[in-house]
Amino acid sequence: MPRREQRESSTNDSFRLGPFVFAFVVCSAVLSQNPQIHTRSGSRFPTVVFTSVLWSADPSYYSIAIDASGTATYASAPDSIGKSGVPYTIEFQVSDRTRRITFNVARQLGYFGQQPQAPLNSAQNSSVRTLAYHDSNFHNQITYSSSSDSEIQELTTVFEEISATLEFGRRLAHFHQHDINRLEGELDRLQTHADGRSMREFQAIGPIIRSIASDQALPGGPRRKADALLNLPVR
Repeated sequence: MPRREQRESSTNDSFRLGPFVFAFVVCSAVLSQNPQIHTRSGSRFPTVVFTSVLWSADPSYYSIAIDASGTATYASAPDSIGKSGVPYTIEFQVSDRTRRITFNVARQLGYFGQQPQAPLNSAQNSSVRTLAYHDSNFHNQITYSSSSDSEIQELTTVFEEISATLEFGRRLAHFHQHDINRLEGELDRLQTHADGRSMREFQAIGPIIRSIASDQALPGGPRRKADALLNLPVR
């Protein structure tokens, strides 16, 4: 059985100027005091936190916390924060598959107790990522731009796919409320990503998709496309 399948079946769970300045402050705090975000029950369960910062990206900063019960919190600093001053946040329950991968890989990596031997680049040019683990006995973290370690690569991909999914949800909710002319195009892009199996935790944005599918004030095109997306298999 391939290593990923073995891991998934295991039950061992032992900006512009304004946004730029905001993201820089948030990033500095995260890298020095990780984890900054937490789940509702994180004080009672082991928790893994992933953070990524890249100034030229949208969002320029995001962080995901997942605890051993599967409860998760996501926070990001999208370009739109320059208008609202408020980061995007969402709480959700991850799938058992994602929860198992996260904690089994963390265990195999020694709960991030050893810093990877790789150069750390500037967030101006490439992503600066942090993986942190904390429970009653450990509070470890590693910071890296890239890694040759297949376990770190796998866990990085998991969190990046979660962020991609949740950012689709953020944009769709915004377009639904403020710019319906862009809604259908975003639904098309979401369908393309889903067809390429690069989406993870799709159920977390289910309520947003359902609200679009059921909104009789919208044209038929976006509603039909949203309805089709609701029938996708959960990943």
